Amino acid sequence: MSSQEIWQFLRWGSPLGWIFSFILGACLGSFANVVIWRLPRGQSLIKPGSHCPMCAAPIPMRRNIPILSYFLLQGKAPCCGNPISTRYLLVELFCALVLAALYLLEGWTLNFVFAGAWMILLIILAAIDVEHYRLPNVLVGCGTVLSLLWMLVRPGQSWSAAGLGLLAGLVVGAIMLLTARRVSGQWAGFGDFKLIAILGFAFGFGRFVILILSAAFAALLYGLLRRQQAAERRIPFGPFLAIGTWVAICCGETAVRWYLGLLH
Repeated sequence: MSSQEIWQFLRWGSPLGWIFSFILGACLGSFANVVIWRLPRGQSLIKPGSHCPMCAAPIPMRRNIPILSYFLLQGKAPCCGNPISTRYLLVELFCALVLAALYLLEGWTLNFVFAGAWMILLIILAAIDVEHYRLPNVLVGCGTVLSLLWMLVRPGQSWSAAGLGLLAGLVVGAIMLLTARRVSGQWAGFGDFKLIAILGFAFGFGRFVILILSAAFAALLYGLLRRQQAAERRIPFGPFLAIGTWVAICCGETAVRWYLGLLH
């Protein structure tokens, strides 16, 4: 079998391709955990190597296997016995499942690369938002660069559609800013404002509507299920934007075509 035949076999609908996508997602999720922990604290993402956040002891490679290590170590750091946050497991698992699902949807295509990169970036942003109530500008900037590359390399929409999506994102973000100002008496949510605008540009007006409606619905559902927590403290919107983006990636285009079909 030639290399081209192997590639054609693996790039779409192959169990081996799915497994590789899952493993790749888990490994990227491990790096995502590094970003989530170090970036808000102003630490280098490269040095030092993996180490326990509680006692700073180095973590050897054999104990740093994505997803599996959490279960093998029974959720406890072997160096000091402190519990390992479930966030590490969840981030690695979410990233693995995202790439595995995208492989089934897109195969190994440029859409797989760009959509996967956006989702992993949003998982990082969501986790930081939950822990620190902020969305770092450098990560939002990465989303901007990624969106521009997507439009230049593999455009799935026209520039006018992207511009209209950007405008819609600015309007929605501004409404959220003004609402926060009116409710809390202070300006809040500038990170959300910038991220929503970039998502509008990345996905265009039609899919952005699906994205923001899905995010709002998820936030509303969370608020209803966790009323006391929602009333006592601010609920970060980053995780809901990640959920909305995933919905837009999976079925946004189909939903837009269905709606346009009704109009005609």
